[in-house]
Amino acid sequence: MITLALAVAAALALSDTPDTAPQSLLEQSQMLRAETRELAGAGNWEGAAQTNAAALELQPGHYGLLVNAVILSANGGDLDGALDALEAVTIAGFGIDLASMPQLADALEAHDGERLAGLTDRMEQNLAPAGQAERYLTVPLRDALVETFAVDIDAERLYLGTVADASIYSVRLDDPQNPERMAGAADGLGSVFGMALDARNRILYAATGRLEQSASDVPENYETALVAFDLFTGGVARRLTHERAGHFSDVLASDGVIYASDSEAGRIYRLESPDGELEVYAEDPRMSSLQGLALAQGALWVMDYATGLWRIDPVSQEASLVPLLEGSLIGFDGLATDSYGELYGIRNGVQPHGLFHIALEPWGRGARVQPVLTGHPDFREPTAVRVSDGRLFVLANAQWELFPADGSAPDDARRDPVILYLPVP
Repeated sequence: MITLALAVAAALALSDTPDTAPQSLLEQSQMLRAETRELAGAGNWEGAAQTNAAALELQPGHYGLLVNAVILSANGGDLDGALDALEAVTIAGFGIDLASMPQLADALEAHDGERLAGLTDRMEQNLAPAGQAERYLTVPLRDALVETFAVDIDAERLYLGTVADASIYSVRLDDPQNPERMAGAADGLGSVFGMALDARNRILYAATGRLEQSASDVPENYETALVAFDLFTGGVARRLTHERAGHFSDVLASDGVIYASDSEAGRIYRLESPDGELEVYAEDPRMSSLQGLALAQGALWVMDYATGLWRIDPVSQEASLVPLLEGSLIGFDGLATDSYGELYGIRNGVQPHGLFHIALEPWGRGARVQPVLTGHPDFREPTAVRVSDGRLFVLANAQWELFPADGSAPDDARRDPVILYLPVP
């Protein structure tokens, strides 16, 4: 009998079992994963496979759970089931390094070498680089931890939001080597996690908060805020907060209306006008780590790093998780839409990292995920995508792993942030 350890590296780290009764899909999945490990430890492979499958229903396309399905079937002696699970890995767009699991590889080869060869070819194709992009610019801010950006084609500028020095920078397209600091902690700014340009009112909105990597001059009790920067006056116009906010993570501007996601509270806020107040637009306890937002097909869509893509009904404001038809939507961060309503997302939670097209069925009845740009040499944790002037712009290298939370020196040299661009397909 094959005996392999369960996957511990996944699209999201396996957290400890929640202390409270689970509400979000992630918390429910964590409970099931804990049960899976307990059953597997007792050698109950069939029971462990069932709880792993239940967790996979809550987090469809989760790489670690998909790999666990292969291992659990093999450990239980079901090699056909292991090959079926391996096929699910390929359909999700991933690959497994079978060379690191020679016992499994040998057993599958002996059982059905022809099928294994076909699946191995598909996994290699999944991990091969896709698409082409050019460097738009690089900016000498390697120690700033640039997490987000906004494109202002009319003003021929980009705006960069940073975590490590809690600032917003203006970058002229004809002089990217001399970024101008527009605002920082002294102006009431925290670390910047998302930005959106309200072109109608010439206001730049920044989702701000505080983490261990934040600049030392950001107060420890900094309250997460949506900061409005007036591009006419060149100063901070407003600092918007909400009593129920956990952590603002990203922002969307559309025709003067602003939406902000909350990565801690499973909530989306809406600002109707520059002088209005933030109001809760939608919330759902099943959501756990909301990130990028986009408008398409008359509805708001929001990415959940742990569970996938959610559609917010424009009438009821109720949230529904979009069924996955092909690929995976786990570990996605930034989200954008083009002028035709096509969605594009950035994945950095599991390899291959990159830019993906998310083809939607009407009314959110399903989504198919296909790579647009992966394997680019500048990729080192891409985080954000913007659409402007018929082009896709991608922040290629946030490099979070080179900014340890304890402030220690990074294991590798940091690189200047890179913005890539490519035509909208």
